[in-house]
Amino acid sequence: MTLVRSMMLFAAAMLVGAVTITAQGQKQWTDEDYDKLMKEVGSTSGAMRKAIDGQNAELAKTNATKMVSLFTDVHAFWTARNMKEPATLANSALTHAKAVEGAIDAKDFTKAAEGAKTMQGTCAECHKTYRDKGPDGAWRIKP
Repeated sequence: MTLVRSMMLFAAAMLVGAVTITAQGQKQWTDEDYDKLMKEVGSTSGAMRKAIDGQNAELAKTNATKMVSLFTDVHAFWTARNMKEPATLANSALTHAKAVEGAIDAKDFTKAAEGAKTMQGTCAECHKTYRDKGPDGAWRIKP
């Protein structure tokens, strides 16, 4: 076997491996996954706001960091469904969560509170457009 042929076979094998890894790495998001995610966003957001109001930097930072992770997942959910507008709103909420995290790092609790309020406004905008509250009080994705 020639060196060029060996290199071509190696490159082809690497490409197949990369495609396989990428396909395996993509999460298949369900509505139930999203419901759990939204419940976590709600409880974490509330805990973060309470910690900010109490100027508890450590707890506020922990929750802000978790919000960044959660909104990364929210963005991934909508992106996987090829829904640009809610993905854009999720990205906006992610940006606000990162700003809150930065304000907490700077011990600027006024700025952190303002950022959290703006972030929650983005949540409300998305809920208004893409979520319905059912008769049982549970939120669902609008059809």
